[in-house]
Amino acid sequence: MKRALMALACAATAALVAPAVAAPAHAQISTRAQTPADPVAALRAQYATGHGVRYVASGTMSVAGVTAITFTGNGGLAFGRSGLVASDSRQTIKYSKLLKEENDNLKDAEKPLRAIVIGKTAYLSGGVWTSLLPEGKTWVRLPGQRPGSSTSLGEYVNPADLRNLKAVLATTKAKGPGGSVNGAKTTLYRGTITLAQLMKVSPGIKDSFGGVGSNPAKTVVSWKLWIGADQLVRRASATADLPMKVDNDSFTVTLSDVTTFAGWGRKVTVTAPPKSKVANLADLDGDVPDTQGTVVLPN
Repeated sequence: MKRALMALACAATAALVAPAVAAPAHAQISTRAQTPADPVAALRAQYATGHGVRYVASGTMSVAGVTAITFTGNGGLAFGRSGLVASDSRQTIKYSKLLKEENDNLKDAEKPLRAIVIGKTAYLSGGVWTSLLPEGKTWVRLPGQRPGSSTSLGEYVNPADLRNLKAVLATTKAKGPGGSVNGAKTTLYRGTITLAQLMKVSPGIKDSFGGVGSNPAKTVVSWKLWIGADQLVRRASATADLPMKVDNDSFTVTLSDVTTFAGWGRKVTVTAPPKSKVANLADLDGDVPDTQGTVVLPN
């Protein structure tokens, strides 16, 4: 089982090298003249230059009922007319004592990681990159990334992504009073959706989870959305069980996360780090972490 756990830890480290966008929830969206008819329309109305959202996120990865990895993150998303255009996030990953005893390479992975993504370029600082950066450099540039592609432990439900939100809401099985979230009265939507359905609308999910589990496409994700009177998502949570087999060990990995949103419509400013502090991949001192199949961001 230790070998299976270490294989899982390595896979999780790769999947979590890229950041999840999240941030402290403190502001409420400005009043609009007319409330959108549904959450998809409400999100589409947020796609405007100068609009953004902030949120906080947390998640866990458990193996056979035992917590192996925990995640926390915070940051912000900036929108444009076409959708998400930039993100700035911080995240921290913690591994169980057993995993750390078996692998010293997890020490850097537990260091706080910050990621700035503008357009298709990401800038990462900290985390597994800490010991790889040359002297005088504090950031590494990664091309070909996508802002808002969260790699928090679950990252199944992404209320900031129009296609993802629409697909998730289409599988609603029930809704009712959701109580108050950050002072906003909400309606709780809940349902289930398969990874196969999510992969069709979210490339990041396919990249991160397409090869995880014995039959990932059939994995069922249980989700909840707390939606305010303005039809904007205030909180999202998701949980999924993935049967896995490493060598002769069979076990179930449970991924769960929760994200709380606030400040819809407020401006989120994302600025690239100073060029003098940025290194390219070719400049790194050591092996580059295996980030294949991961993207950079979040739900």
